[in-house]
Amino acid sequence: MDLLIDVTIIFAVAVVAVLVSHRLNVPSTVGFLIAGILAGPDGLGLVRMSEQVDLLAEIGIVLLMFMIGLEFSLSGLAEIRRPFLLGGSVQMLGTAAVVGLGTYILGSTLAQSAYLGLVVSLSSTAVVLDLLQKRGELDSPHGRTVLGALIFQDIAVVPIMLAAPLLAGTAGGSALDGLAEVGLGVAAVGIASYVAYRWVVPWLLHRIAMTGSREAFLLGVLVICVAIALLTHEAGLSLALGAFLAGLIISESEYSHQAVSVILPFRDAFMSLFFVSIGMLLDVQYLLANPLRIALLTLGILLIKPIMAAFAALLVGLPMRNAVLAGVSLGQIGEFSLVLATAGVAAGLLGADVFQTVLDTAVASMIFAPVLVAAGPGIADLLARLPLPARVREGVGIARIGSAHLYNDHVLLVGFGVTGHNIACAAESAGVPYAAIEINADVVRRGTAEGHHIHYGDATSEAILRHVNADRARAIVVVINDPAAARRVTQLARRVAPDAYLVVRSRYVRETEALHALGADEVIADELEISIEIFARVLARFLVPREDIERFMSESRAEWRDMARTLAPAGPAAHDLRVEVPDLATRSFRLSATSPLAGHSIAESGLRAGHGVSILAVKRGGTTIGNPHGAFVLEPGDVLFVFGPNEWDPAHVA
Repeated sequence: MDLLIDVTIIFAVAVVAVLVSHRLNVPSTVGFLIAGILAGPDGLGLVRMSEQVDLLAEIGIVLLMFMIGLEFSLSGLAEIRRPFLLGGSVQMLGTAAVVGLGTYILGSTLAQSAYLGLVVSLSSTAVVLDLLQKRGELDSPHGRTVLGALIFQDIAVVPIMLAAPLLAGTAGGSALDGLAEVGLGVAAVGIASYVAYRWVVPWLLHRIAMTGSREAFLLGVLVICVAIALLTHEAGLSLALGAFLAGLIISESEYSHQAVSVILPFRDAFMSLFFVSIGMLLDVQYLLANPLRIALLTLGILLIKPIMAAFAALLVGLPMRNAVLAGVSLGQIGEFSLVLATAGVAAGLLGADVFQTVLDTAVASMIFAPVLVAAGPGIADLLARLPLPARVREGVGIARIGSAHLYNDHVLLVGFGVTGHNIACAAESAGVPYAAIEINADVVRRGTAEGHHIHYGDATSEAILRHVNADRARAIVVVINDPAAARRVTQLARRVAPDAYLVVRSRYVRETEALHALGADEVIADELEISIEIFARVLARFLVPREDIERFMSESRAEWRDMARTLAPAGPAAHDLRVEVPDLATRSFRLSATSPLAGHSIAESGLRAGHGVSILAVKRGGTTIGNPHGAFVLEPGDVLFVFGPNEWDPAHVA
């Protein structure tokens, strides 16, 4: 009963924290941490059974990592092997070296300094991934780099914990035996995960889905998550890593989206428990007794960790801007640091005062984490003004690709994911010149091998845009998964190419106003297009005629464009008509072999006299004839560019 009362109090406090955070326009994570401080034993003392609450909070971490695994894939994991191996190791060892040296100078022993450096090098998986998810940056270049480093840290927790008795001089051969056991456990987990991925989980989910029971599916997914998490725990690894593997395995099945929908509400509830429980750990009395010490240590952590993480990201190959964003994301001390600090105290390596210092500094750094992440783009823009070497500002990868061709009157693609690749293929098929910029070096290598005109670089740099002749582009299409970078690219692209037709893809409708204000001519919101596609398929299921469905789709898009125009900056773009002509539009169509216009001159076609349609240009083969005369004979395969009434349909003459 006491546990139920405590959980009820925590959820009530969490609701208040969310409401206050929303009113103050600060992340809910900060509200949860502060709420935990107030509700904890050193605050108002509202919660008494903190141990049981900690257990529920650990479930929250497990569910968070499970959700991350569900939204990832094995191919995505393979793509971050460089951030995982190189970025993770450099970030951890670099931070440990700097922090260890600092604590050694302050009077700690060599063993204590080495261990404290490793403890502080860990970042908060729960805080960072929650922030990146809410900002829509988990799939961005710096988001993938951060994820790789966090996975590396989670795996490193166990060896560091086993090193505590060794450094304390109390282990004998037990710690070495433990490391060998962990190695065997990792191999066993790898084999078991592969078997589950290939045979067990697909078979089990299929059998459960065949029942059509939502309850059975929910329980089955939870059993898979917990079972694999327990397997990794028994092998000496963390529960969170096992949950991530479980999500990764299910993500490769056809049931991943359903799994996300049933787990998401539970994850949000348990995550609030996690952040509140972390806040409850803070010893307010110790903080009040040592305010200057905790403040200076927190400030030092918030400086050292981002710098080392950014340096690691630069070595991975990210440009400076993305490296800075990765650095600030990893700038706090993590929840697993508290686990390692506890192990250090148990081994006699650390004292109780050191543990409390680590704890208070960790909580303080987590509170400031959202502020640091939000300040990341501004910090990156400030550093971009410094006279830094080009290979630091623009990324080390640009030298590997070589100089750009002299592009002219082309389509410039910023981002070469699925959307960018499809646009490039369509442009190549239509004979439209194009160039692409991509920040993922692996994607650049694959695209270059396929013969695409793709260049490595960070499009938020004006030098990179000019490298691919953005100022000569007829159209610029921005299709990247980083909202902040998309805004920066939009602003730069409009400045560099004021006459270009600028199209930007956004994930959410709410992002469109800012993009229009920065100069985008069109903003394609995934939310809108997905909703239109969904209702089109639903209406088709109800046997609604196809022409009615297309009319509904056109009306929906037209309504959206009307709204978008009110958001767009005043004044027409240079590529638009200089005057407003009501009810007229420019369109193009290709003449087929059966077209009534084929074999006749423009004068004989009657388009102008009968329909009020003027032919502006004709494209034949690779040549475009502008303002053709009336005696010009039209042929099958010609592409006609015409100007006429909105309601005129070229289908009956094409």
